[in-house]
Amino acid sequence: MAEVQPTKIKSIYGEIKGYLEGLPEEGKGAASGPFVVPAVIAKKFNDAIDELIKISGTDYSRFKVNKAESTGTLNIREVRPSMHAAVCRLEEEFNFGRNNYVSTPAIIINNKNQNEISVQINYSLAQLIKESEDESKEKLRQLENELKKPQKNWEAIKPILIWILNFSKELFIKILPILLEKKI
Repeated sequence: MAEVQPTKIKSIYGEIKGYLEGLPEEGKGAASGPFVVPAVIAKKFNDAIDELIKISGTDYSRFKVNKAESTGTLNIREVRPSMHAAVCRLEEEFNFGRNNYVSTPAIIINNKNQNEISVQINYSLAQLIKESEDESKEKLRQLENELKKPQKNWEAIKPILIWILNFSKELFIKILPILLEKKI
């Protein structure tokens, strides 16, 4: 048995498929009447089958076109089925002519970034409360109380932050590092 040579088999497959695609299609196009194929095309197809048998060590002779040695033309109905069957067999056997979709990606990237934020703050929330105006002191105290709790309640913190942002952009920016430090 001959050693299988996939590259050569694939090139023969391409040749055979080219012959098949070059055949006129019945009922399509402007041509009418009996659809014929030059016998020389059938002969070339049979030669490709012989080469395929030699390279692969598999008997593909049943795909050969009968009467290919004749001169003149052959009816397309005698040629197309043999060519089509040979192409289908090679596609099934060697996965030629198909888009091979893989259900899982070829490359898997797991990105496990663990970002650490290091913030050095030279003031505390207590200092901000001391320095702030009377109007914002109450909201800052509420925020401080919520941040001291072991289980921080975001639903309670969120309206306080919104009020501070509406009250003073500068104060809100000063509070952000404290929030990051507390990891809310």
